[in-house]
Amino acid sequence: MGTAATSTGGRRWGRWLPGVLPVALIGIGCEALDFLNQPGGLAIQRFAATPAEITAGGSASLSWDVEGADSVQIEGIGTVSPKGSRQVSPAWSTTYVLTARAGTSSATATLQVVVQPGPSPSPTPHPSPSVSPTPTPTPSPSPSPSSSPTPSPTPTPVPVTCGQQASSAANCPLIVVKPDALPVGQCIDLNRVTVTPACPVGFSTVRSISFRITARTSRSTLQWRRAAENGDVLDPSSGTIAGNGQTNVTLTDIVLDDEAKIAITDGSNVLLRFTVRHH
Repeated sequence: MGTAATSTGGRRWGRWLPGVLPVALIGIGCEALDFLNQPGGLAIQRFAATPAEITAGGSASLSWDVEGADSVQIEGIGTVSPKGSRQVSPAWSTTYVLTARAGTSSATATLQVVVQPGPSPSPTPHPSPSVSPTPTPTPSPSPSPSSSPTPSPTPTPVPVTCGQQASSAANCPLIVVKPDALPVGQCIDLNRVTVTPACPVGFSTVRSISFRITARTSRSTLQWRRAAENGDVLDPSSGTIAGNGQTNVTLTDIVLDDEAKIAITDGSNVLLRFTVRHH
């Protein structure tokens, strides 16, 4: 188990250093003793996105360099080589988590690629047809036909926003995905996540998790619930979400897994899912 230092905004990680644990860790169990015996060569030298902010439809390059790892995985991409790069084109702001393992040691690093909406296309005005006068054989003048009116340009729709998406939960890694997209003019975002106590925590620890969801939708059946694949015990395990406005939720989490997973759903559709890692 280790920690990763991050630059401002959480977009670039420095070297992961398995440190010397304080004396206060003596007596916390076999897991802590295993950590003390882990090899000291595992280090995440680099995990960065270039650029860290793109417009919708654009792409960014993820690059990483890990030393001493038996395996390296990036959530959402899969298993990768210890050193490399990958082009990504997320449709919305996305957090990527790199996990490196060597024996019983592991290290994680987190960054976010922010996706800004692209400019709305300006309407193309249609010119009015020019009318030529019709010559007549008689001296009586022919009436001039009236020209067609120029159509008014279509107004540009005002983009809907649900606020800034959260990129971390205090010092705990946070992953946010949106599996099912909402129609144009609607949005849903996770604005804030807080956890107590802070990471890392061990098995059977009781934590408090608070989060805020902002939605601008026409839906009236939004709910939050514990994801089915998650082993933690949440109390409460589900609740309602306002379809148009903000919802604040606080729950108790008994840690029985590596992470807590919560989904925001509309019936069978998962509009947003976020994962809070415990270490």
